[in-house]
Amino acid sequence: MADQGRKRAVEEAADQIREDILTGRHEAGTRLPGERELSTQLGVSRLTLRSAIARLEGEGLVRAVHGSGNLVLPYREHGGIELLGYLAELSLKGRALDVGVLGELLELRRAIAIEALGLAAERGTDEEIANLRAHVEAQREVVDRPRELMEMDLAFARLVVRATHNIAFELVYNTVSRAIGQSALELAYQANATQTLLVYDRLIDLMERREAGRVRQVTQRLLTRLDRQLIEAFGG
Repeated sequence: MADQGRKRAVEEAADQIREDILTGRHEAGTRLPGERELSTQLGVSRLTLRSAIARLEGEGLVRAVHGSGNLVLPYREHGGIELLGYLAELSLKGRALDVGVLGELLELRRAIAIEALGLAAERGTDEEIANLRAHVEAQREVVDRPRELMEMDLAFARLVVRATHNIAFELVYNTVSRAIGQSALELAYQANATQTLLVYDRLIDLMERREAGRVRQVTQRLLTRLDRQLIEAFGG
């Protein structure tokens, strides 16, 4: 229990410092407050603070400078894709410096999905494409239950990226999906779920005929519409 409590304290301290960096309270090129001051502000021990700082250093947000404390780094130059989730959350709250990050994140997801479906049409086995067809039929059984439908839609997407036979697509898609968040994705699909599933039918028809170019075109139209709905739902 003590270890779990310390781990939670490290996570909470890292979350607060990360938020302060991403919202500009701690600007790039400046140094974080000293250990004593910062640990007092956060209400944690110095040991916990050091663990939190080490985590942020791994994320490319800070760098320890011997004898000079912890330098705040420009996250656009040093950060990785794992920051997308934090930026999206802050953007939805209107607190991020990059308030348009949700739209940019959706743009990335759209690019990944378009190419993933195209590659699945080119590389997916007949069995994998048949599994997509069966999955869409199962989704129709829960079309009036948004959360279940969304969970199944995420599973559909995973079947697609698996059919690309490219592990990089799978790992990047996992990160992007977590960053956007299930509750946000749910809003995008529930309004026109029946229509969306009809488009999925069309996509699978094209995949069965190995028309990868048409698959990419239809996917782009579908996701452009869904992403617009999502941004509008959040007042964008």
